[in-house]
Amino acid sequence: MSKVVELGKWVGHFSLPKNEFLNGHFNNVTFMCADVTSPNLDISPDSVDLIFSNCLLMHLLDKEVENLAERMVKWLTVGGFLFIRESSSHQPGDSQWKKNPTHPHEPRFYTRETTKEFVSKLELKPGHKVVDVGCGISGTEFYMAEHFDVEVVGFGLTALFGSFFKWLKPGGKVLITDYCKSSGPPSPEFEAYIRQRGYELHDVEAYGQFIQKEMGVVEKEKEKFISDFSKEDYNNIVGGWKSKLVRSSMGEQ
Repeated sequence: MSKVVELGKWVGHFSLPKNEFLNGHFNNVTFMCADVTSPNLDISPDSVDLIFSNCLLMHLLDKEVENLAERMVKWLTVGGFLFIRESSSHQPGDSQWKKNPTHPHEPRFYTRETTKEFVSKLELKPGHKVVDVGCGISGTEFYMAEHFDVEVVGFGLTALFGSFFKWLKPGGKVLITDYCKSSGPPSPEFEAYIRQRGYELHDVEAYGQFIQKEMGVVEKEKEKFISDFSKEDYNNIVGGWKSKLVRSSMGEQ
């Protein structure tokens, strides 16, 4: 059974006793009131499959976030996941507060900390070769090359799915995260953000066109795909993409 830890559960919504009262009948849930910055928070190393944090780190100072990030990575099992959801650069919500109790951090702060901690788990040695898919401006690559003397190959999204198809073993999985934008011209603020980050963002309709193109490649190689993987894998992938095309045509994907 997978083990999940949620840090900062119910921040600002309900008290811990109330949630324990409402959800205490679940025999696979443990409720704990603890200070995440305290070394007394006892979670065994390599024991957690998923750590989820929602709007917690904005309540911590920079050094506290750094220390917690280091500890969270140690708690994770090999192949475990860390999911963090935060308001960055500004206070959360739409209301203006007379006194802001939070400490919103710049997005690059989280990127720097998670890069440092996750890379430390890779046990990189001089001479290792690393491939980073969707490397962006290559901040992670520079960090690994500078601190671990490894050879890093970073590349963008050209012919990406064709390469994945060649690399994956039977039953292998691809996890992709991405941004998109609404149709029409962006707001001046979002346009400035896109330009500052060097992004090339597309709307949902354009993503549907990309899916259509990639699906055509897979369908063309149908027999080889089934031979390398299975008919079930083929039907699941193509069927899922076709569903995405329907949703993207409705502006909902």
